[in-house]
Amino acid sequence: MSTHLLIRTKEISRTVMELADELEAISRHPTTLIVDATDGAVRSEARAVIGLSKPACSALGLHCPADFAWRCGDYGYYLARRQFPDAELFWLIEADVRFYGSDPAHFFRFFARRPEVDFLAGSLIPADPSWFWRNTARGRDVSPYRCLFPVTRLSTRAIDAAFARRIEHGKRVSRRILWPNDEALVATTLMNGSFVSRDFNDFGPVFYSEETFYYGMPLNGECLDLAPPGVQMAHPVLFGSEYRAKLQALQQRPAPQATWTKPKLSWAANKLNALSRW
Repeated sequence: MSTHLLIRTKEISRTVMELADELEAISRHPTTLIVDATDGAVRSEARAVIGLSKPACSALGLHCPADFAWRCGDYGYYLARRQFPDAELFWLIEADVRFYGSDPAHFFRFFARRPEVDFLAGSLIPADPSWFWRNTARGRDVSPYRCLFPVTRLSTRAIDAAFARRIEHGKRVSRRILWPNDEALVATTLMNGSFVSRDFNDFGPVFYSEETFYYGMPLNGECLDLAPPGVQMAHPVLFGSEYRAKLQALQQRPAPQATWTKPKLSWAANKLNALSRW
């Protein structure tokens, strides 16, 4: 099936370009950068680029809260879907992901043989009450789900379903108050719909572990065992000066958080959303 690979990044750097070249080579899929363009236009003469900007997303009818470029990674899928209408499957991979091992290309070969799967993700599980984003995924006709979004693959019909849900949510004030992040919106929509959704580790081989694929402090890429048998995914991974700069930045400021509205409004929206359809 025609497949396109997208790399989500905040900026175009030498490291990102090297990653794009590597992933294009091992996946054998055409590769495009989805670049945060909230601070202005971006361009690259060396590789195709899609700017993730408020004007571009608003033109599709998407609600764009102040932190949408961080919160809503799925918006990159919707922009790419229109840029590449002939593609049938899309990978979206964050720039601080690495595939390491004796045969990294095996990951893409393995899943290329499973085109019937509409949605692939890591940690694809029901969202329990302790999950930060759970209240954004409530509805009377769904069970909340969560996943990890650094590496995902969606079919075009899955992208279209998630997009339609975003558009519908944007019409309702209570949903806009508690706007779901990418993990909540995509996982809850697809796991409660007529889609084939699977965790990467559902097929027998183990492609990731909680020790090296998670959200939190970055892993030092120079200290990873880069040659285990097969292939493993790691996230977040940084190297050299980028790793040291990230550690210093984390020590100096808190991690980004979602922008929430007044507590009483959030409480009311949560109650209303739980009683309304997803």
